[in-house]
Amino acid sequence: MLFFSFGYSQVSYQPNDALRNSIRKQVWQELKLKTPKKQRFMASLVFNSNECFKLYDKAAQQRNWKPYELHTVTAFYQVILEEAIAGRNYSEEEIKKVYESNKTKYQNKAIGAISSSNALQENYDPLIVKALWIATLDDLTKQNSNEVKELAKSLLEVVPEIINKNSSEIASKEKPIIIETKSKTQKDEPQLSNVSNNVEDIIMRTVTLYGLNGVYIKNEISVLYSNGEVYTNPTAPLNNFNIAKSKIEKPKRWRTWKRNGAILKVYDPRKQKTYEWKKWFKVRSASVGFKLSGKYNTSDAFGGSAVINASTVVFDKQGRFAWKTIKGGNTAWKPIFSKNNSAGTYHLNDYKITLKYNNGVVESFFFGLYPKDDEHFVIGANHFVPAEK
Repeated sequence: MLFFSFGYSQVSYQPNDALRNSIRKQVWQELKLKTPKKQRFMASLVFNSNECFKLYDKAAQQRNWKPYELHTVTAFYQVILEEAIAGRNYSEEEIKKVYESNKTKYQNKAIGAISSSNALQENYDPLIVKALWIATLDDLTKQNSNEVKELAKSLLEVVPEIINKNSSEIASKEKPIIIETKSKTQKDEPQLSNVSNNVEDIIMRTVTLYGLNGVYIKNEISVLYSNGEVYTNPTAPLNNFNIAKSKIEKPKRWRTWKRNGAILKVYDPRKQKTYEWKKWFKVRSASVGFKLSGKYNTSDAFGGSAVINASTVVFDKQGRFAWKTIKGGNTAWKPIFSKNNSAGTYHLNDYKITLKYNNGVVESFFFGLYPKDDEHFVIGANHFVPAEK
């Protein structure tokens, strides 16, 4: 279905979810090859589902823009790319100026009769994906990557071409809708270890917040209990987790859940609202004898009873660890495993890591491995990624 306002020559389209899924996957496969390797994993979490389009919807609706009018899509696309090139966030006045300029260009352009909404979607949904891709890379590189700037410049060059497409050019690109029916079977998924008889699953979701001033990506761990309760971002190991105390001290982390096929319906009693978690991954436990090896960073400073404000940690196959704290500054740093109160030995068991410091302090935290590799993991509520070499 198309929505026309002939007085202004404004055209919009109604997104088709099945077609959108196909478009997103195809465009991401192309963009993935251009994504810098250091940002590829985090970017893939954003584009693994159609949830990324909600970021666009929210950004448009916050400014009272109709998301699927064509000039809204091209204005969004243009603002994101220009911000990346400039290395700064646009003011609301600058954003409005770009929007009004695009609106005027479409008002002066007679679109004419388009064959279908699908044809428009195939031309304009890719712009949304590409803009979100640039915004994601820009945020991950802290607006300081010449490579991202060059990628944005190359994409920005096609804006006039997009706006000037006529109806026959758009219609000629219409393709059949592709619906993927393959589902993931239980045997393809990692199995939950027997960490607790009350735990049914431990999962990770990527929560992305978006405004035209940037993309904020946050990974959340949730423990799904068999009694229908869900607890988000555990820090303590689950085998000695005080549930009753947690419900009193951290009630906001507790909700209830129900499974509807592959979708988790999560109810927040405080907001009296039900959310659908459509894209999630099972968090893996540490197998018997598993050891970490390498240098890792966390964006949020790690803290415990023995060490505070730690941003970097080194683990080795001998079962040793050493933290680098903020006191270390940005100078060259080499881990010292012995005679250092911020170092010691570690032991992994299921969803638990125990750190035994050289000064005798022993503490344990929740531990979980990301779904696809052993280089990304969680200690407490901190997510760790490989440090740059």
